[in-house]
Amino acid sequence: MISFKTFFKQRLVRFFTIVFAMFLLLANIAVYITSSIQYARQIERQELSFVEMLAHLYTLENPEMVLTYVEHYDHTHGVNLAYYNQEGILLYQSEVAPTHQNKTVLTDIEGNPVGEIILDYQTSLLGQELTIGLVVINLFSLVLFGIGILVFYQFLNKQYALLYSDLAQIGQEGQSFRFSDMEDINHRYTESLKTEKELKSIQEHYVRVLAHDVKTPLTVIKAYLEGIQSGRIAFDPNVNRDLLEELEVIEHLVPQFIATTMDQLTRVQNVAPLFKSQLERLKQVFVTKKIIIDAYLDDLELNIAAKDILRLSEHLLFNAFYYSPNGSTIHFTLDQKSRSLIVQDHGIGMDEATLEKIKSGPYRAEAAQKYHQKGSGIGLQIVFDIIKKYKGSISIESVPKKGTTITLVFPE
Repeated sequence: MISFKTFFKQRLVRFFTIVFAMFLLLANIAVYITSSIQYARQIERQELSFVEMLAHLYTLENPEMVLTYVEHYDHTHGVNLAYYNQEGILLYQSEVAPTHQNKTVLTDIEGNPVGEIILDYQTSLLGQELTIGLVVINLFSLVLFGIGILVFYQFLNKQYALLYSDLAQIGQEGQSFRFSDMEDINHRYTESLKTEKELKSIQEHYVRVLAHDVKTPLTVIKAYLEGIQSGRIAFDPNVNRDLLEELEVIEHLVPQFIATTMDQLTRVQNVAPLFKSQLERLKQVFVTKKIIIDAYLDDLELNIAAKDILRLSEHLLFNAFYYSPNGSTIHFTLDQKSRSLIVQDHGIGMDEATLEKIKSGPYRAEAAQKYHQKGSGIGLQIVFDIIKKYKGSISIESVPKKGTTITLVFPE
């Protein structure tokens, strides 16, 4: 783990230094190979031109002119050479003798051998100039790189100072940020702080309210039990029903004590954005069957947990998805006036017998199993439990081979 300071001031500079060194090395290799090939070809052309010139001089002039030209070539080209006549006698040699003994046969224009010559270009001015040029280019590149690194380092220092300034402001509202990413992080962070504060506030409120609300049914239960114990009240089905109703009230209140996130808390909220987010999240799933979601969402405030809203929409939508043909349309409507959620598909539908069995517990008809093999039938049961939990109602209208319409109505 490293800090931004280390990243900006060390890692980046080190990275660019290594990259530059690699490119400089590759450039040197490329220049060296290219220049070596070009140098060898140029030497070859010079040697061929020199030998042809000697052949012309031998034919058109005389041996003395050849010797004069060899001496002149030595002085002007800086080449180590040795010149022999046809009998192998050394007629001329430069101050520094050639380092190799690879002789080139000299001929006249007609191709008759007239002598031999050894040429050694290792100390030529051309080779020296290439070497010096390569050194100068590398030194110049290093100087430019040093200046560039210095400017880049100063730039990184400035940018780090700006980033550090932004980082120091995270968690504070109404601040001006130079980096949009930092502004986005600050927004999400402050929203999280608000949510946490709101969660704590709601939980504290629920603790006070629920403690009071739980006390009432407990007092009723205690009074019933004391009355039964003393014989003042006879234990009959009516008493049993009243006790169960009071226990159900407590059972409904208890989850509010253990809710740990905003999604789990029952609170009044606009559920339209939650449904919209869920539809957007599942869009890629419906694309696999080319199914279109026709959504109409009114703003509707319900006293419900966000987690339960997401579970409702997920089970209803997936049921419609699994049992609808490719290319069909699923209608998803949230109506403010009737306080209802309506999910309508054009799938395989269900008969009356299937509907009755579904109301009694998890069930999948034979037609459903053939159409979609996977599934347990528990999805609708979860929907039943959630709507019952919030004292709402559910109705299912279905026609085999035409589709199904499920309507959830939420209480005021």
